[in-house]
Amino acid sequence: MSEKKLAGKVAVITGGARGIGRGYALRLAQLGSNIAVIDRNLKSYEVYEFSRQQMTAATVMEECQALGVRAIGLQVDLADRAATEKAMGEIASELGTIDIAVCNAGGGVVKFADEITPGSAEAQRKGETGAVDVNTTGTPSDCPQEMLTRVINNNLMSCIYTCMAVAPYMKKQKSGKIITVSSTGGIIASGSYFPYSTAKAAIIFYTRCLAQELRPYNINVNCIAPGGVQTGRVRTVESADLSGLQRTGVIEDCVGVLEFLATDLSNYLTGEVLLVDGGAGRSPAH
Repeated sequence: MSEKKLAGKVAVITGGARGIGRGYALRLAQLGSNIAVIDRNLKSYEVYEFSRQQMTAATVMEECQALGVRAIGLQVDLADRAATEKAMGEIASELGTIDIAVCNAGGGVVKFADEITPGSAEAQRKGETGAVDVNTTGTPSDCPQEMLTRVINNNLMSCIYTCMAVAPYMKKQKSGKIITVSSTGGIIASGSYFPYSTAKAAIIFYTRCLAQELRPYNINVNCIAPGGVQTGRVRTVESADLSGLQRTGVIEDCVGVLEFLATDLSNYLTGEVLLVDGGAGRSPAH
């Protein structure tokens, strides 16, 4: 990829240490943008075999630097508003500004595999041999408080706090691209996988509200809503979940849409939600 559409820009990618977030960071770096990766664990890929095999350096930041751009990493809990604001200030100070924000942090997880003690009962569920996350099992009528708080904070609040923290920099320069990340789970109602789906639905509404507010500042705010995508955490998707295109999504499917939303190709688009699910969300079954 030779065209540096984003040369001189600065992009923040939350949840960028592995998986789809890593894919976003690498693509923006390929396009010439300087990169700031924020994650609660900048080496979280180490516990997932799929993610480990993808890495070409010790961190995503080093992978981006190998592409000829500046790249820094911050280990931050984005569910902490003050910590999020402090992180954005450090990024703007180090890299000069913030032009693009990709609010990718989240997941339907109560406890990530790298938070689990090896050999514990949690690490030995369902005959799994590799790293295992503790996923949400809450329902709309029955969700433990700890699960509700963690998943809402990791998904919805981390997105809102990130947007609120980057908005002043973009307003000042009267330009910017904010890309939030929802899910088809936030579009297709289900009695299961709550509160993740509720958080992702709220992100869509928040995106549309934020887009209205920031229009006068020449800031585009749009949302990506992926379906099932193979990552270190989601290694396979059951055949019943195959999309309308009859295949499982891969990271590059989301990355291409991210490039569209982060570059001038989408300058006349704001407040929109782009489903990246092969048409599954529009199939007769739904």
